[in-house]
Formats: sequence, structure tokens, C-alpha cells
Amino acid sequence: MAELASGSGCPLLFLAEDQLPRVAGADLEQQKKLMGLVDGASIAYIMFTSGSTGVPKGVAVTHENVVHFIAWGQNSFGITDLDNFANLSPMYFDNSVFDFYVGLFSGASLSPVYREYLTSPYELVSYVGKMGCSIWFSVPSLLIYLMAMKAMTPTALPTLRTIVFGGEGYPKVELKKLYDLFSGQGSLVNVYGPTECTCICSAYTLRADDFHDLEGLPALGHLNPNFDYRILDEDQHDAKSGELCLIGPNVAAGYFNDLERTSAVFCTLIDSGRFMKRMYRTGDLVREADDGTLYFLGRRDNQIKHMGYRIELEEIEHALMKLPHVNQAAAVYHRTNAAYGKLIGFVAGSDLTDEKPLLEQLANLLPNYMLPNKLVIMSKLPKNANGKVDRQQLRALLSE
Repeated sequence: MAELASGSGCPLLFLAEDQLPRVAGADLEQQKKLMGLVDGASIAYIMFTSGSTGVPKGVAVTHENVVHFIAWGQNSFGITDLDNFANLSPMYFDNSVFDFYVGLFSGASLSPVYREYLTSPYELVSYVGKMGCSIWFSVPSLLIYLMAMKAMTPTALPTLRTIVFGGEGYPKVELKKLYDLFSGQGSLVNVYGPTECTCICSAYTLRADDFHDLEGLPALGHLNPNFDYRILDEDQHDAKSGELCLIGPNVAAGYFNDLERTSAVFCTLIDSGRFMKRMYRTGDLVREADDGTLYFLGRRDNQIKHMGYRIELEEIEHALMKLPHVNQAAAVYHRTNAAYGKLIGFVAGSDLTDEKPLLEQLANLLPNYMLPNKLVIMSKLPKNANGKVDRQQLRALLSE
């Protein structure tokens, strides 16, 4: 602890109970009065998200939302006061909610990771290992980067017992590399959940048989207890495939001071089975298997119409990730005029120099109408502040 304080340039204070100043009776009464004004519907925090539009929206999350989330996290991951969370996500990113609320409210420790370490793979892993972290939660992009740099190893992280990842898809062809390294040491958990539903709504622990087929993404699994859901097709009928709509006590109050956008995706149900429950339309397309397991298919707003075909950009990205030496991929639709657009692929990885052989290999994986018109090779793909691939910046590059 002294070393951490010294390295951060912060004073180290030991807050023993007998050293704390005595709180006056009047102050205690005022504190109780203020606490009495807080109920389950009060806003606990506001988390801003740009979504896919780039326009910030302040998601208003209530105390009830957070209390349910903490209880789920403690139970699902067996968090105790012996655990230490690697706090890899900044406070303005939704993933940090798991670290702060589930970690600290379980009596666990929290080890904030210096921002500069996120671009120094060996320093990052060394720091997390030195701090004795047992819980890791990050976006897949960071894990893929660390694996590509061969920095992420069980030897360097001997106390790690759970690796949690979410916020974007983790292609199974890449995930298997991480699973092969760490499955003997601890569990790997794929989590899913929009900011509008208090960070995490489902958690799926990976097993060996999940990798018999390396196509696509791992399962989302089943939703957390206390969640209900609907899957709506294009005609707004319940279906096995379609848009996932989440229902239950983790659905946020809405977008703060933005009734128009709140009413577009949040609603209060009035059918007899779900009377007055809140529902959020996620925009995520899923498929439900016969056993109730959910699988992510893509985004409604990443669904495009090209050459008369309906295309999910994620399908192109999954195929790009299967190409040799590619460890990052993204696909965007670049509209050159009102009537015509182009599919552009972006890839990063080792030994990538020429787009022609990559496109030839891609032709074996995708139909002609899904092949990118152009493939851009980069040393690394740009990331936004949350560590996800920044598709807006990629689109901006095409406009230059």
C-alpha cells in the first residue's frame, strides 16, 4: 500500500476508527434526514453513452437498479473481501460499474490501473500481477491486444481466478487462444448488457465444447435472475430471432432530461402478465435456442441494405477475423451518395501488407455481395475512450 501511494504521489492515511473525528449529534440528525429522502426510485448515478449515433445520452440508473445488480454480482461470482479487482475501465465507461459497485460493496479491494499502462502491454500485465488481482473485467479488444503481444500469461497473473469480458463481441477464433491459456487456472465469462440496464444482464461461463465450432461469437447464455425479456421480429411479434427487449428491475429510469429519446426505446408495459413493468428496446438482434440460450446476431443499426441484400456488418467482421495474422477487424458502410454505398473493411495484425490475397481468401468465406469493396490495412485500429474499436473515426478517415 505504501508503494502504491508513493508511486501515485499521494499521502497514505490510516483511517482507524479511534482516529476519526467525532460527528456532532446535529450533523448525524441531518445525515439521517437526507438519507430518508433517498428511495429506490432515486437516481444513483448518470452514465453517459454515445450509442451508435455519437450524440451523448445520460442514462439515469436508480438505487433499485444498483442494489439488484450488486446482489447478482456477489452471488454469481462469489465475491469476498479477499478478492482484488483490476480496475481497467475508466469511471465514465459502463464496465467500471461492475468494479466499483460489485467490488467495493462486497468488501473487495480495487486496484486502479494507470491509463498509460493500457498501451504498454507488459507493464500492464506486470502491474495487475504485482497487485495480486483476482478479477479481471475488460473489453475483448484489450485482451486480444495483450494476447497478440504475448503479454497475457498465467505465469504473469498467478492470482487471477476470473476473466470477465464484455462491451463488444469476442470472436471465438481469438477467444480460444485465451481459453487454452487460462481455463486450467480460472473461469472465463462472457457478459452482456447495455448501459440502460445497469451494466450486465447475462453472464455465460465458457466451456471446452463451446469451441467445437469456431464460427462467430460465444453465447450470451441466459439472462440474470429477475430479468424478463421479449424478442420481437420486424412486425413486432414475439419470435425466436429479432430485437432483444429487456424487462425488469435493472432497466434504468430513462435518459436524463431527454423525454423524446426515452420514449423511443423505454416503455411501460400494460399487458396482464407484465403490468406496469419497464421495458427497454436494446437494438441488439439475438437468436434464442430451444434451451433458452441467447446468441448475439448483430445490431439493428449495423444492419444495412447493400445491392438489394440485408447485411449484418458483424458477419463481415467475423469472416475477417478468420484470415491468417488478422487480430483486429471492423467493417463500415460508406455511402458515397444517396443511392450507392461501399463496404469497407479495416484489418490490423502481423505480416499484413497486401489487401489482394486477403480479399481472395475472404471470397471463400463470404458471398460476393458481402465482400468489401476495399480492405484497409492498418498497424492498429483506432479505439474510443472505452477501448472499443472506434467506427466513427474509421468513417471519418474515409471522408478525408
